[in-house]
Formats: sequence, C-alpha cells, structure tokens
Amino acid sequence: MTSRHYLRAHRVFRAMELIDRGVGLAEAAAAVGFADQSHMTRAIRLERGAPPGALRRQSPT
Repeated sequence: MTSRHYLRAHRVFRAMELIDRGVGLAEAAAAVGFADQSHMTRAIRLERGAPPGALRRQSPT
C-alpha cells in the first residue's frame, strides 16, 4: 500500500465514523482534510464501492 493510498483510506475511515455519528457531509469532509464534499464522496466511492449516503442507509444503527 502506498502512503497516498494509506492516507486516503484513513481519511475515508475517519469520515465514515463522523458521518455515522450524524455529522454533515461537508463538515466531515473538512474535518478529515478533504478539499470539499465531492472530493470526499469520490474517495469513499473508490474505497468502499458506494457513496456515503448509500453506506449510511446500509449501516445497522
């Protein structure tokens, strides 16, 4: 795993934690260091195979 991939995976993991807690998408993106919400959404889709909204709906909360 490259350092770039590791950093993206870590940011996605942290962003998903925040989103699962009810933090808004734009706020979660800014908190973990993404340039904006769409940048975070693309990274999450790449890492997890689905956008954050779909993942949130699948989450057993």
